[in-house]
Parts: sequence; structure tokens; C-alpha cells
Amino acid sequence: MKIPLLILNGFLFVLAAVFALRYFSCKRQLRSFAKTVARSRDDDYRQPVKMDSFDPDIVALANELNAYIDAQRALLENYAREKQELTQIVSGISHDFRTPLTAALGYLQLIEKSGELSAKNQEYLAVAYKKNRYLKQLSDDFFALSKLENSAEAPKKERLDLSLLLSELLLLQYEWISAKGMKTDFRIAEGVFLESDAHLLTRILNNLFSNAEKYAETWLAVTLEQTERAVLLRMENDCSEEFALDAEHIFEPFCRAPSRSKSGSGLGLYVVKCLVERLGGTVCAEADGRRFVLELRLPNGTGC
Repeated sequence: MKIPLLILNGFLFVLAAVFALRYFSCKRQLRSFAKTVARSRDDDYRQPVKMDSFDPDIVALANELNAYIDAQRALLENYAREKQELTQIVSGISHDFRTPLTAALGYLQLIEKSGELSAKNQEYLAVAYKKNRYLKQLSDDFFALSKLENSAEAPKKERLDLSLLLSELLLLQYEWISAKGMKTDFRIAEGVFLESDAHLLTRILNNLFSNAEKYAETWLAVTLEQTERAVLLRMENDCSEEFALDAEHIFEPFCRAPSRSKSGSGLGLYVVKCLVERLGGTVCAEADGRRFVLELRLPNGTGC
């Protein structure tokens, strides 16, 4: 009886070892699948699942995962192609709009300067001139946005004195700030340098000031400071209840205040977000009643 029992125990031991080996092999293969799928997702689904097991179920699972990865890659490629086609169409339409609108504005200016219109016709002309200017701005914004989204060119970084750049652009805002009788609080730290693209930064700041010009009611505050990790730019202003901005959606394209009486396409802050992210920074907004805040964080690298 002892010999059969030993044989049985040995058989059971070998069987348990085989099952354990297969169990841990399956676990290892599943972990490998999970890591590959995660890497493939981060790499636009360009990494296929590989296997080191010939188990039919594992092979079937690997085949299904690879089919899923191929389908996702095809969807991404199709989306990228359609997006590029759409932006090219928008760019072409915007370009086609700009030429006749520029000509129409020129003729409207000539009529305005002729002085041969009645008071009522002058009023009609002013409305037509305003609407045409808005259409021109809209077509320009669409054209600029399509170029921005299609551009794969990396920012041309150089060492910039952001304190000086911001101060110069603030001086250009004097006319509308003075006309509105705005109270101001400018706290611009001196010697704030960073490695960045001067053209993109100027465009970001101009869009921020344009937004403030549209919606600021009685006061405007601008703060620039530098920390060990980032350059911080904060812009605050009040706004009327009629033009209260939604901070949660403010960076979405075509987002505008509830009132439509303010000019603009609703693309300004969306462009700001795109450009800030291209420079490796972040931008966020806060809204507290009539108080509106925009804060930019840009990388602190100076190359020094």
C-alpha cells in the first residue's frame, strides 16, 4: 500500500506543479498584455500585443487585443485626417471671406468720408460698417486659428525679459483704460526672465488685454512674479452681471458672455489656452460674482 500511495502523492505533486506553473504563466502574460495596451494607448495605439504562450485561449485573447488596437489606431488616424481637412476648409473659407470684406470696408470708408449722406443714411452706414468690421475680425480669427491648429512648428525660444514685454504692452492699453476711467493695480516684478517664444507670448498677452477691454467695468489688476518653479501672471478685473463669464467653459472655442452685445468671436481665450500649452504652461480661470481672474503659469527655465 505504501508504494501506490507514494506514486499517487507524486502524481498529485506533479499535477499541482503543472497547474501552478500554468497559473503563474497566465498571470505573467496578462500583466504583459496590460502593460502593452497601456503603452500602446500612450503611443497612439502603435504597439501590438506580443505573446510568449501557445495556449489557445491566450492566443485568442492576444488576437482580439491586437484587433482592438488596430481599430483604435485607424479611428485616430481617420480623426486626425478629417480634422486637418476641416481646418484647411475653414482656412480656405476664411481666406476667401477676407478679400471681399476688406474691399467692402474700404468702400464703406470712402462713402463715410464723402459727406454726401443724410443723417439717417449715415446711421445706416455706421451699422453696416460695424457689422462688416465684425465679419472681418471673425474671418481673421478663423484664419489665425486654422493656422495655429495646423502648425507643427516648435516655438522659437529665446531669453526674454517678460517684465519689460508686459510693461510695454500695458502702456499700449492706456487709451481704453483712461477712456473707461479704470482703477488699476499693476504689480510687475522686475527682472522676470524666461526661455520662450516672443511672438507667441505677445499674442497671448494681447488676447488677454483684449478680453479685459471687452469686459472690465471699473478696475483692472495685473500681477507678474517669479518663483523657483514657474513664472506667474495674474490678471483680474470686475465685470457687470450682464457679461458674467463662465470660468468652467471660458477656454472652449466660441465661448462668450451671455450677452451678445460685446464684439468678438469667442476664440480669444481658446487661442490663449492653445498657445500657453504649446509653450509648456497652464492657464486657469476663476469667477466669483462680478470678479474674474485669469492666471498663467509658464516654465521657469532661463537657460542660465
